[in-house]
Amino acid sequence: MLDIKFIRENVQRVKDSVRDKNKDVDINRLLELDDARKLLQMQLDGARAEQNKASAEIAVASESEREDMIKAVATLKDAVKKLEAELAPVLKEFGEILYIVPNITDPEMPVGKGEEDNVILRDEGEKPSFAFEPKEHWELGKELDILDVEKAAEVSGARFWYLKGDLVRMQFAMHQFAFDTLTNEDVIREVRDSLGLGHLSAKPFIPMLPPVMIRDSVQKAIHRVFGDQTYKIEDEELNLVASAEHTLAVYHMNETLSESELPKRYIGYSTAFRREAGTYGKDMKGMLRGHQFDKSEMESFTTAESGADEQKLILGLQEYMVKQLGLPYRVVQICTGDTGAPDYQQFDIECWLPGQDAYRETHTTDYMTDYQTRGINSYYKTEAGERKLLHTNDATAFAGRPLIAIMEVYQQADGTIKIPEVLQKYMNGQEVIK
Repeated sequence: MLDIKFIRENVQRVKDSVRDKNKDVDINRLLELDDARKLLQMQLDGARAEQNKASAEIAVASESEREDMIKAVATLKDAVKKLEAELAPVLKEFGEILYIVPNITDPEMPVGKGEEDNVILRDEGEKPSFAFEPKEHWELGKELDILDVEKAAEVSGARFWYLKGDLVRMQFAMHQFAFDTLTNEDVIREVRDSLGLGHLSAKPFIPMLPPVMIRDSVQKAIHRVFGDQTYKIEDEELNLVASAEHTLAVYHMNETLSESELPKRYIGYSTAFRREAGTYGKDMKGMLRGHQFDKSEMESFTTAESGADEQKLILGLQEYMVKQLGLPYRVVQICTGDTGAPDYQQFDIECWLPGQDAYRETHTTDYMTDYQTRGINSYYKTEAGERKLLHTNDATAFAGRPLIAIMEVYQQADGTIKIPEVLQKYMNGQEVIK
């Protein structure tokens, strides 16, 4: 969340971000509550101090003095209880409003109401041309017997699937390619230097297999709660994660790192779970939008000064991997009305799906500044000894949709699917799924 002191010092900017993100937050009411909170807290602290002083004096007072002193302490106790009762609802409402204040946005983020106002920054790669009508991934998957949605619907319901045979092997090949890329310092240095970000470290990402369950209170602290999208564990304060990002982002909870340790970069792999509430009838075919999918996710912890450039590096690494797969794509800058409450800046990559004749989002990179780390006490100490909140970036390495793009872009006239050259070594040199 935002610091109340920052809000006070940047009232108009915060109000503008609330408006631009289409949120309904009464900043004036928040500031009124803050004033009341501070006044009541000051009065309460004073009353408690008087009570403690009076109680201490009773211990050394004479018998004749104690009766009046005990009555005075009782009066002070009543005053403390009254102030506590007045302060409790103020603190409650103050906390509730402060929690929903969204992060401010980068001045360079386009202002808009929704998806239609996102800005396409560039197109990369040549769309394939076919001498036949390209099929959608679910058709290819069924015909090659590598994707079974019907049986999954019998077993688990809608929005589930079985991956089979070579499609399973290609999924693992894709994720292994991501891990090999992101743990390779030479590749990171190459991408970094190509973007003119030589001042950033070329430190590789550390592989992680994080938990797929997270405490409700911890997930709320990083503002990655998906509301009715979240699968909750009944009778327990646990949720299934919607991304490995949720349990990676809190890895340095209640820690203070040294600046010399930064950046801390992680590449995590986990199954993700999403209820997809409110999307009934949308993307029901195949594996475009599911309740369960596997995902590799990048998470980065940096200094305040390097967080924005870290996002540029991460976006560059995403593009590098998509180019290596030979997938046509475009980079989209997300507007204020389509970004998340914690996001300061967001970019998406959309890959071309010839079967749909459309670009679809396959990758996201989010820069949250210190919005997440304030609630989980994640700090670093500068070389000068100053204690600051860590800044976080999270970003997709690969989820399910790039697999869809590969199937559709690499489909052949005979119904087979070529395997991208960069993945073939992970599949024992196999070149085609047939």
